[in-house]
Amino acid sequence: MKPVRRLALTLLLLLWGLALAACREGYPAGDEPAHAHPAGESAEVAALPPAARARAGILTAPAAPRRLRTELETTGTIDFDQRRHAHVSPRVGGHVGEVLVDLGDRVAAGQVLARLDSLELGQAVVEFLQARARTELARETFEREERLWRERVSSEQELVATRAELREAEAARQGAEERLHLFGLSHEEIARLDYDQARTSCYAVRAPFAGTIVAQEVTRGELVGPERELFQIADLSRVWAWIDVFERDLARVHRGDHVVLEVDAWPGVSFTGEVSDLGTSVQSETRAARARLAVPNPDGKLRPGMFARVRILDPHGADGDTLAPEVLAVPEGAIQRAGSETVVYVALDEGRFSRRPVTLGRRGEGYVEVLSGLAAGEEVVIEGAFFVKSELAREELGGGHSH
Repeated sequence: MKPVRRLALTLLLLLWGLALAACREGYPAGDEPAHAHPAGESAEVAALPPAARARAGILTAPAAPRRLRTELETTGTIDFDQRRHAHVSPRVGGHVGEVLVDLGDRVAAGQVLARLDSLELGQAVVEFLQARARTELARETFEREERLWRERVSSEQELVATRAELREAEAARQGAEERLHLFGLSHEEIARLDYDQARTSCYAVRAPFAGTIVAQEVTRGELVGPERELFQIADLSRVWAWIDVFERDLARVHRGDHVVLEVDAWPGVSFTGEVSDLGTSVQSETRAARARLAVPNPDGKLRPGMFARVRILDPHGADGDTLAPEVLAVPEGAIQRAGSETVVYVALDEGRFSRRPVTLGRRGEGYVEVLSGLAAGEEVVIEGAFFVKSELAREELGGGHSH
């Protein structure tokens, strides 16, 4: 052997001896791992005393049947729930007399947001009152003619004429009332209208539902019309998120799939929801379909425009219709690499641990499917596996056992 190679081998053996000594110094007397194995047992087993297991923080969990939901990671953008987002405009033109809310205010359904002085509304009210009065007069006239006709005092022709006048008057009144409904007046408000009522030209702009004022484009004294947007109201207790699902992943996304979202504004906080709609077409530029997620947002932490990281959890099987069957699975923390093999460390009796090569399948929700190498109920190391791995490696390299 050449001198250089002999010197290198000597140094390597010296370093290895020092490393073994240092490892053993970490155990009190009587607490050093035992490496003797019963006759016929594989050397790939290490026995650790209780104190050593406690210091290493070793935890185990059983391999058990579990229905894994495949995870798909993507990104998305938070948006308003368009079914609860309204652009509020007046139904009639007029001058803005009062603005009663401000940007960011929470409002109740039907709450008055602003008041307008509207000449158009005032004229419509007058026309309705006139039509109502004419209807009442026409009805009285018809009823009198009908009574006289029955008494043979009046002719049938006069009765027919008064009936036609009544119908015309009722049609005019109904048209005038319908116009007031289009301006936003309720049946109760219309029923209370009278000639001596003050401010019949005052029009109230009301909130269509409970929500938050997210935009305000009106100030007092402005002249506005039905084409002018005064406010935007949004119910932020529920939001949407839009994501792109690439063509290759479409089979893994379904309506109703559970989703988990995270945003930079709230680190460590997860928001949950579901896939509410999956687009029916794929965009030629991106080769992706748009999907909509519905996400409860009771605290209002999610705001439209936010960037979100999204995980979609798909519980379906390969056919995409039925639920995936249960499979044998272990937590991801149990999976280790040993050279070219994927292994887990199985807890045996009397504090002993064995390395076990495994074949893995699908992953999801922090678990991994085990296709071969484990049986249901076997305990595997899920925390402290690196410590067990080191002990087995130390035994194999320094224990002198044959395999």
